[in-house]
Amino acid sequence: MLILAAVTPLRAQQWHTTIEVTHPAELSLPLSVSEVLLVNNTVAHPDEPMGAFYTLMACSEMLEGSDYLPAVLETSQNESGSLYRRQLLSTTQADSLMSMYQSHALIVLNQLIVHPSTECYQTDEDTYYAFTQAVAATHWTLFFPNENNQLTQRTLVYADTLYWENEGESAESAVQALPSNEEAGDEMCIYAGEHFAERMLPQVEIADRYLYDLGKDDQGIEYFARRQWQQAIDVWSQPRKNKKLAAYAAANCAVVYEIIGDLGAAYAAAGQALNTFESIRSAEARQQAVNIRYYQTQLRKRMAK
Repeated sequence: MLILAAVTPLRAQQWHTTIEVTHPAELSLPLSVSEVLLVNNTVAHPDEPMGAFYTLMACSEMLEGSDYLPAVLETSQNESGSLYRRQLLSTTQADSLMSMYQSHALIVLNQLIVHPSTECYQTDEDTYYAFTQAVAATHWTLFFPNENNQLTQRTLVYADTLYWENEGESAESAVQALPSNEEAGDEMCIYAGEHFAERMLPQVEIADRYLYDLGKDDQGIEYFARRQWQQAIDVWSQPRKNKKLAAYAAANCAVVYEIIGDLGAAYAAAGQALNTFESIRSAEARQQAVNIRYYQTQLRKRMAK
C-alpha cells in the first residue's frame, strides 16, 4: 500500500512504501542439512541444574518452522565433572551420534555459565534504584558435512546479557519488583538458546523506500500500486527530455528492481539517477544526489551478503 508523503523542503514530492529486506543467517549450514540434533555436552551449573535443558529447548523451539527439523538430546555427554573444563566431542563421537539419531548435523552446547546478580542503592532523590543483571557465557560446536560429504566442525563462543531495573520508595519495594536471581538465571538460559537460534535463521527487516512523484499522469505509480512490476519499469524506462523527471523515473526503477530481487539492475538504475541528478545545477538536485548515494550504499550492503 502506498501512502503519499509530505512535500519535502526541497520540493521533491514522494510516495512512501516499505519492503521486506531479508538478511542471510549469520550461521548457515549446507542446504542438504535439515534434521539437526541439539546435544547437551555440558556439566550442570550448581545454581542452574536445568540451564542446559532450557537453552537447548529454547533453541529447538526457535528452529521449528524453519528449514531445520530439530531434536534435543537432553542427557549430557560430558563426563568431566568440572563446570569450567570443556570436554568436546570428537569427530568420531559426533558421527556416531548422527548415525544413532539419524541427523544430518549436530548443534552441541559444550558449556553454559550463568551469573545473575542484584544490586540496590539510594539515589540523590532519596528513592532506591535496584537492578538485576544476568550474564551467560556459552560455548558451542557445529558438526556438519562439507561439500565433499566429510564431517567438519566449527566452534562458537558467545556472551549474552539481560538486564532488569526498578526504582522504589524503599530498597525492599525496589528489589521485590525485580525477578529473583533464580528466575533471572532461567530467563538468561532461555534467551541464550533463542539468541543462538536467531543467528541460524534469516532475519527480515522492514525498510522504508520512496518513489518520486512524476505528476498526475504518471501511470508508473498506478502499476506499482497494483504490483505490476514490469509494467512500472517499462513506463519509467521511457526516454524523457526533462532531466529531473528522467532522474526521478530512474530512481523509481531502482526501487522496483530491488523489490523483484534484481539488485544489480537496481544499483545500475540508481547510478543512472545519480548521474542525471549530478548534471542538474540546483539545490534540490544536489540533495537528491545525496539521497541516491545513500540508497546505493544500502544496495551494496545487500549485494555483498
